[in-house]
Amino acid sequence: MFWYIMCGIGLLCHNNKPCEDNNHVAILELNRQLSQSLSNRGPDVPCKQYHVQNYQEYNITLHASVLHMRGNQPLAQPVLFSASSSDDDQKSALCWNGECYTYTEEETNECSTNNNLIYANMVELVSMEEQQSDTILISNILQNAINQSQNIDNNHEHDAIAKAIGRIHGEFAFILYVPSSRSIYYGRDCLGRRSLLINKSIAINGITAISSVTFDSMKNNTWEEVSPGIVYRLDLCTNEQSSIPIPRNINMNIQRLVSDMSIKDTNESLDAAANNLLQLLDKSVQRRVMHAPPSKSQSATDASVAVLFSGGIDSVVLAALSHRHVPHNQPIDLINVSFYNDKTNGGNNNIPNSPDRLAAILSYHEMLLRFPERNWRFIAVDVPYQEVLDHEKHIRQLISPLESTMDYNISTAFWFAARGKGRLLDMDEVENVRRSLDEKKEDTSSQEPLLRFANGDQSINNKKEISKQTCIRPGCTRLAPVSGCLFHACKFCCCKYQNPISSYLGRNAMICPIHNNDNKDIKEKKKKRGKVPKQEGPDKSITTTSQAKILLSGVGADEQMAGYGRHRTTYQRSGYDALREELQMEVDRLWIRNLGRDDRCLSDHGKEARFPYLDEDLVAFLEAIPVDQKCNLDLPPGEGDKLILRKVARMIGVEVSIYSVQY
Repeated sequence: MFWYIMCGIGLLCHNNKPCEDNNHVAILELNRQLSQSLSNRGPDVPCKQYHVQNYQEYNITLHASVLHMRGNQPLAQPVLFSASSSDDDQKSALCWNGECYTYTEEETNECSTNNNLIYANMVELVSMEEQQSDTILISNILQNAINQSQNIDNNHEHDAIAKAIGRIHGEFAFILYVPSSRSIYYGRDCLGRRSLLINKSIAINGITAISSVTFDSMKNNTWEEVSPGIVYRLDLCTNEQSSIPIPRNINMNIQRLVSDMSIKDTNESLDAAANNLLQLLDKSVQRRVMHAPPSKSQSATDASVAVLFSGGIDSVVLAALSHRHVPHNQPIDLINVSFYNDKTNGGNNNIPNSPDRLAAILSYHEMLLRFPERNWRFIAVDVPYQEVLDHEKHIRQLISPLESTMDYNISTAFWFAARGKGRLLDMDEVENVRRSLDEKKEDTSSQEPLLRFANGDQSINNKKEISKQTCIRPGCTRLAPVSGCLFHACKFCCCKYQNPISSYLGRNAMICPIHNNDNKDIKEKKKKRGKVPKQEGPDKSITTTSQAKILLSGVGADEQMAGYGRHRTTYQRSGYDALREELQMEVDRLWIRNLGRDDRCLSDHGKEARFPYLDEDLVAFLEAIPVDQKCNLDLPPGEGDKLILRKVARMIGVEVSIYSVQY
């Protein structure tokens, strides 16, 4: 069994040119801040600093904190190894952040070298019984590569390290110090699933910083995401940088699967594609959930694996496949986040259900019916707006150098989801949601006020013959306020209009400003008399915090299988050829738009994000098959998008149709 290690890694490097004493103090402060910024990512082994000083040329400090993910004992980092048989005193140092699920044997069967691709046999680590750290495995692979490149030149060493890194399949980032060549090597996996940032623009001359996250003394606009799929080399003597692309080693089975599909007719090919995707996705999930680590404080009722659960097809399929590989005596947490304005809700505990929450609850109910032997725990993470404000500064620091409103909103949801603090949903609430939605489908008249509120009520705006002092509700002769009421109604009728909307928003929405202020005044008077009615809310639910270290995310499904509305627009304008190019562009830019940001937010709570839809084998397969086998955008939304994944869902017995909730 291999130990996967999730870490916060970093490096601070500066030259040894004469400098003022205050610069020396500043460097010490930078190292302190770097260690502190990495500490949340690796709570199991506190951040360790490894100093290397060449008095004539450079001074470096490597940093690493460790999140123990597998095995009996955590392995502290950096890992030191001898990369030269001639000088054992010269130790190379590796900071490794991530996992190695499979790796290529040294003797590869090169079937294609186009675009730097190598089809090779892969060694599956998930089934190995030998107890070893994958960090040790990586250090051994790198040590052999460096030794074989000795006595040639530094460029050959750089190429050897890039090829060695290319043999590794998994989500990772790394920093490697090689003293014999006076070099720092660093990089990310081919998709950029682990965060790695570099900062070269610091007020103190001659300093370079590399880190999983930013830290305070370095301005946000001077940090850059390290491009994925490249091994960079920093010459510590000249401060020059060079780069070599990482060769892509693709499992030979992928080539065989695609070749077998090409001889089938259209319908058989579609079914074969879905069946192949199911096999690859099932293996991808297995790699990411087997031997999931317990936390130090974990009890028998705690989960080791959690799914970021929107209730959509992406997360539901991940949950269903996780059920196959997580031991049946362990629960699986389904984490769903919903935000609400506590001031709008009157500050009480009755949390409104968002559309995503409602869809997730229905999907949760389906999981209970489909897999009753599993203890599924739906953790409803209800976040008041004030709490978002309390953590805003910290979240913005985490997502740096990204700073858009969209980045912040998405990251806020991920950060609170990773924290996992919420309430366990009880069956009463599940049944109430199901019953409420069934009633909405059966009684369309109950939706009329909601539709008016959403789209504007033309009948109200056009009935000028009715006096402004007369209630708008037909048959009512009461007086309405001249202005202020949203519905132009008397207080009694206004409440009638508000009730269906308020029910949809959690029964505490204050829709009409003037009449709700009246109600507020009445409540205040009752409060003074000590007669405030007891508030109804989710008080029966049990508050908990998910202990799962592994967080499965559905990122990558939409980008590869045409799940966004913009993909449909591209197809309608320019057809499948243009759509194929756009999907490839989506995958190519995931690292800078999503993955580094998501990793920084999800890992801040000592959790590890894993992305089954971005497994190398699965990505290579989806790249190789025709785009019309992944989607059919002539079909309506919710049917043709991600068509191949919907077929997979049916194969594992999941009813996809219930996940699209219409209002």
